[in-house]
Amino acid sequence: MKHAKDELLLVITTIVLIISAALIPATQQSSGQEEEEEQRDDVTPRPPSAGSNFSSAIVLAEKPFLIEHGRTVAANPINQTHLQISLAGNGTITLPNSTETVKTKDIGSAIARLTPTGNIAKGQIHITTEDGSENATVFFTEIGQNEKGIGVAYFTTNSTGRLAFLDNMVGVIQEEV
Repeated sequence: MKHAKDELLLVITTIVLIISAALIPATQQSSGQEEEEEQRDDVTPRPPSAGSNFSSAIVLAEKPFLIEHGRTVAANPINQTHLQISLAGNGTITLPNSTETVKTKDIGSAIARLTPTGNIAKGQIHITTEDGSENATVFFTEIGQNEKGIGVAYFTTNSTGRLAFLDNMVGVIQEEV
């Protein structure tokens, strides 16, 4: 366990989270076309038929809207395969359709599952503007291996100011050590 714990601490201690907005594709409506395509012998990709609202890709923003510099402030073993982690950091949020940024102070916690092939962390981070006037919560799940990670984040806030755009936003996390 010592080796796995040290590996996880190394990954989480100096993380930089880069979060981009994601546009999740709409669910394909059933039209019988799926059955036709499943029965085809060839595997040539075909564009959706006219009138279909199916998108085959998740579209990410060109630039991240949040860059987080975080560190592990405590890691306590729960058992042989799990750790309770306390996180702290600061972030820079770029407001939509703008170059204006908002600086944040952030604290959070996560439960990390240690596996032979990588680590899985699930937790939440509370984001507060530097002046304390606005806040938001980020719920995340991340998979990490070899000092890199990827995951998904969901934002919620009751802010009516600069952080209001975060409410119900889904983001993709890219972690780098």
